[in-house]
Amino acid sequence: MDHIGAVRRRSSLFSSTPVSGSVSTSSEQLKYEKQLRLEIKQWNDLLRAKYRDLQQMRAASAVVDQSVLTEEQKRYLADGPTVESYLAETEAFDNALTAYIERKSFLLQRNAHIVHEAKVLVELKLKDSIANDLLANDFLNS
Repeated sequence: MDHIGAVRRRSSLFSSTPVSGSVSTSSEQLKYEKQLRLEIKQWNDLLRAKYRDLQQMRAASAVVDQSVLTEEQKRYLADGPTVESYLAETEAFDNALTAYIERKSFLLQRNAHIVHEAKVLVELKLKDSIANDLLANDFLNS
């Protein structure tokens, strides 16, 4: 945080106190705009510096100090998977997961359509039954 200077409290350009003349208002406004530009430049410089730091940290690879490891730990690391193989396995898993999600969503949609059609068939059967009962009652009453 040493990049950031002292925090300054901003005053409003539209203050409630009467101003004696427009000359002082315009000079105050110019000072304010100059200070604002400076602060914006400082923030931009800070962001750029932090971005460069992040890029350098990403580019640097982690190196394990082999001198502090036991022989067993060294063998374990030597026999372990490489980053490339780990990423390849991760990609295969991602592909399998994507295929599963697509298949599952298709089956859920198909199931929803089947349930909807079954409800429609039950409603039609009920309406036919009611219509047949009404026709039978009308036929018996006439």
